[in-house]
Amino acid sequence: MSDEGHDVERQDASSRTPISRRSVLKGMAAGGALVATGGLPPTRELSRLSGATTSHAKTGIKNGGNLRIALTGGSSADTLDAALEVTAVDDERVFALYNGVCRLTNDAKGVVNDLAAEMETNSTATEWTIRLLPDLTFHNGKAVTAEDVKFTFQRILNPKLPGDGFSVLQAIERMEILDPLTVRLFMSTPYAAFPQSLCESENFGIVPVGYDPKHPVGTGPFKYESFTPGVQSVFTRNENYHVSGSPHVDKLTLIDFADNTSAMDALTSGVVDCFGGAPPELLHETPAPFVAQPSLPGMWTPFTMRVDAAPFNDVRVRQAFRLIVDRQAMIEASLDGLGVVGNDVFAENDPCYNKSLHREQDLEQAKFLLKQAGRENLTVELVTSPGIAAGCVEAAEVFAQQAQGAGVRVKINNVPYSTFVGPGYLHWVFAQDFWGTNFFLSQVASGMFKDSPWNETHWNDPHYNALYNEAQATVDPVKRCSVINEMELIDFDSGGYIVYVYNKILNISAAHVRGLEPTGVGNPYSPTNFESVWLD
Repeated sequence: MSDEGHDVERQDASSRTPISRRSVLKGMAAGGALVATGGLPPTRELSRLSGATTSHAKTGIKNGGNLRIALTGGSSADTLDAALEVTAVDDERVFALYNGVCRLTNDAKGVVNDLAAEMETNSTATEWTIRLLPDLTFHNGKAVTAEDVKFTFQRILNPKLPGDGFSVLQAIERMEILDPLTVRLFMSTPYAAFPQSLCESENFGIVPVGYDPKHPVGTGPFKYESFTPGVQSVFTRNENYHVSGSPHVDKLTLIDFADNTSAMDALTSGVVDCFGGAPPELLHETPAPFVAQPSLPGMWTPFTMRVDAAPFNDVRVRQAFRLIVDRQAMIEASLDGLGVVGNDVFAENDPCYNKSLHREQDLEQAKFLLKQAGRENLTVELVTSPGIAAGCVEAAEVFAQQAQGAGVRVKINNVPYSTFVGPGYLHWVFAQDFWGTNFFLSQVASGMFKDSPWNETHWNDPHYNALYNEAQATVDPVKRCSVINEMELIDFDSGGYIVYVYNKILNISAAHVRGLEPTGVGNPYSPTNFESVWLD
């Protein structure tokens, strides 16, 4: 999916269309270790997430003002629905309006409770118990209860209109309310890494029983004021927010711009205070006193090879294509260096990630493998679009140049984004795409099973599936990592992804914007950013 998300119609459960790759963003780092201790740590303070503090006297934080953020990628299909976000702009609205029971830390390397006081599992990971913080309220003043958590999950699991988190919750067999603040989830199979996916807060914002997305009510740092799809969204400060002292600004205005040029012009002319998701080349071209701030690595923009279609149904061709890539050169040429090298295995923030896996360009070996496969002088079509993410079209051009060294001719098919996510999406033989921060088992569930909602490589390996089930049934984090590492080796050797980069997203702010810390969650701004930002 693109940095701007996917603009795709939803269908019923039997033919679920991929709604948003951004909706499968963030599984939770450190989830394994946390499961082993029986759950997540106590509710986080703001200081644990961003380095900020709620003590205004010590920091000089000022309250008030209207934070205006320019974003691109909005459309008439934009939504405020807590369960059905589609674009990156939708994500930012969801972060403003809603909270999950848990969330990623700002650097995307940890998981902490949010609305939950505790999350605990039994010894076999077949039951999960969620206990809410006391005295939580929705924007309309209603108390937050376990019934609301149950209602939220049931709404996501509606087969007629499944939410973005459907694949995460479908293992829930039944839910039992234990008391007004406690719900127990009974799983159909062991689910040791459940918090890693549940904490994708943009997919699991808790809403009240009877929730109406046309009049959205959540618990987030900001309350709904107005919304014009594809134009702008206005939110006001939630004075009863459960993080003490936050948010600091009185109003948050998200403004949609048609292109990067108009968004940057709005920033430099004072129409907005921030430009989120700016093009990489502006890192070195941003005029003073504006501040260009790259995110932490998180989003990744792979090349996708369908393993069930020629020529990529031969593993030797897939291996050859991975050996074609000079990864650092591609990052420099297509992203102005805004990224770190990827080595064809996803989920780099997962605590089980095998950092020893490494792949260099080897054109001679690529040619040998192609000859062995009977694919010398191969010609392929590579489908790309400027809407996928910053630098994707440029990376496609670099790949085409590098492939010549292995005797491969690459015909680039640069299509409009509406075409890319149209009927051909998930069926392109060789293409590109975007994912945000995710952790290994959550990523596998989202895109590596035959019936996964976003299986763009058409991967279907019974042994791999069995290893996934074994990993989810393994509560001990060290033993689970051993299983995950075996799955990573399969991905590295024979998978359908070329993961050449973990991208850094560029945000640009006026000098008076303070408190924005770099985020690793794969979005221009994280939930914590909206809590910590202030205007000087």
